[in-house]
Amino acid sequence: MNDQLTFDDLQAYRSGQLSGPARHRVERLLLENPFYADALAGLEAMQQTATNVANGPMADQMVDLRDALHRRIHESANRKRLWPLWIATTTAAILFMLAMAIYFIFFAPKHYPKSRPAVPATKTVLNKQHTMGETGFYLINYQRVAC
Repeated sequence: MNDQLTFDDLQAYRSGQLSGPARHRVERLLLENPFYADALAGLEAMQQTATNVANGPMADQMVDLRDALHRRIHESANRKRLWPLWIATTTAAILFMLAMAIYFIFFAPKHYPKSRPAVPATKTVLNKQHTMGETGFYLINYQRVAC
């Protein structure tokens, strides 16, 4: 049997959408485990507060606070305030490129092409030999000879 409750289980229990055996399981777990009982109490308090704020006298104050917050956010993101961010970003990019250039110029391993040893110039001459094969045809053998 599943001895854990989820947030959806608690919401369904609170709204009365559970069947008999499911409701009995949730009630048993609420009685056995004080953590689940506290979670249900917190859920009820949170939903009650949200309902009071949305419908009560504080609704106008919440709208005013939200509008003031949005105004301050938009006012604080002006050009004068963002200019130091551009300077810092550009300086960091230039320093990074300079560091990479110094590394590649002075510290990176150098890969020079391997020089091949000089091979003495040799001539290859083909000797042609004619021999008579068993079938009566001439066979021609070529041999390479270095000069």
